[in-house]
Amino acid sequence: MKITTRTIDTMEFQQLHAPITTVFPGKTYESRISRVIAKGKQEGYSHLVIYGDREHFANIHYFTGFDPRFEEALLILSEGRKPLLLVGNEGMWYSKIIPFELDIMLFQSFSLVGQPRSTDTSGVLSEAYERVGIGEHSKVGVIGWKYYTDAEAVDPKCMFDVPHFIVESLKAETGAHNLENATKLLIGAEGGMRTNLDVDELAVLELAGTKTSRSVLNMLMHLRPGISEIEASTFLKIDGNPLVAHPNVNFTTEGILLGLASPGTHELEYGSVCNVGFGYRSSMVARTGLYTSRVEDIRKKEFHDVWDDVYVPYFKILVLWYESVAIGVSGKDIVEKIRKEVPEFDRLGIGLNPGHLIHNDEWTDSLFVHDEDIRLRSGMAIQCDIIANPEGLPGVHVEDGLALADADLRAAFREKYPEAWKRIERRRQVMTDVLGLELSDDILPFSDIQGMLFPWMADLRTVMAVER
Repeated sequence: MKITTRTIDTMEFQQLHAPITTVFPGKTYESRISRVIAKGKQEGYSHLVIYGDREHFANIHYFTGFDPRFEEALLILSEGRKPLLLVGNEGMWYSKIIPFELDIMLFQSFSLVGQPRSTDTSGVLSEAYERVGIGEHSKVGVIGWKYYTDAEAVDPKCMFDVPHFIVESLKAETGAHNLENATKLLIGAEGGMRTNLDVDELAVLELAGTKTSRSVLNMLMHLRPGISEIEASTFLKIDGNPLVAHPNVNFTTEGILLGLASPGTHELEYGSVCNVGFGYRSSMVARTGLYTSRVEDIRKKEFHDVWDDVYVPYFKILVLWYESVAIGVSGKDIVEKIRKEVPEFDRLGIGLNPGHLIHNDEWTDSLFVHDEDIRLRSGMAIQCDIIANPEGLPGVHVEDGLALADADLRAAFREKYPEAWKRIERRRQVMTDVLGLELSDDILPFSDIQGMLFPWMADLRTVMAVER
């Protein structure tokens, strides 16, 4: 594989002033609830109890369109009964956005400390459980935001990440033996409901990816020597849509190695490192590299070998990743193929997994692992997220999101969202004609700078490419 550079036209995109928080029709949520109840029954559960808070909102949001923005919430689902949602003071009002009929109970212990409480809230949970029929013969699946493996517990199904008082209140009703962690029903890479997206969900992710990538590109275009991290971050042009994570803008090696550092007062120097990571909900785009126009201008002479030692093997990994991803392929096989064909993989200091699933939360699960053989499916939303931090050399990071769609899903997307489809087609053309990638028809790129590695980030017209 021969790696080279190509010159591209200056990229200019209009910012999309569109919300990514539109609530779906009520039938969409009711259908999801029916399906998860059926999945739960297959596992022996009579009830599913789903916990959410400000940070871990995605599961409740998936079933209602509601997220507890300042508080906590609990959604209880069971066959033959109306869904029951427990909310705090502020959630009581905001829950009116839910577009279908369900029972809502005020549980003021979910409110912020110092807000009003009724005389006694201690019996609300018991009353809620009685209303939905949870008792000593019930089998309850508890859904938080993580499931656990055998490496983490003797019995991972008995390990919970929801507040202790909720777990104890359920044990008091059913007994500990009737309580299990059921989070995998939603986020498990193999069969989890939120890892199989429909056309409307994918359209939201495409919009989020478009907005996110254009924000990142706008910031990169406004970099200049002397600009501070916090000043540069203003060029992300963040609007009122919710973010998936804290924005990262870093101009020092130390800041980049922290991985998640927020912007500070460090100023950008020509020939030095820079990093940006940003995402609206359902998306993330990141770039890490050197702010220079040529290798000779790199400030540290020990970094002058970055092209051969870092950029070339990293881009080979990127090419292999994109050219391997397709419906039916195993994530494990992709990882093993990359490690076999790019022997520099281990010394690049690549941490985490070379890719993961995304939904409303930034990371649901990953199938790019060594110990499980999970196949990629139509409807999966995936982040190409390969972070390299080789010892003694500047790191590199190119992260963008995409979806996999079979012919039927692609046809539905093209018909229902023609403008988004045009963006997808343009991105695919750039990736094949300019970057030289050979892509499966299954891949729908969601970033306007998909797969683009700018080796010299003061020159955004130069990208790395594979020469066939």
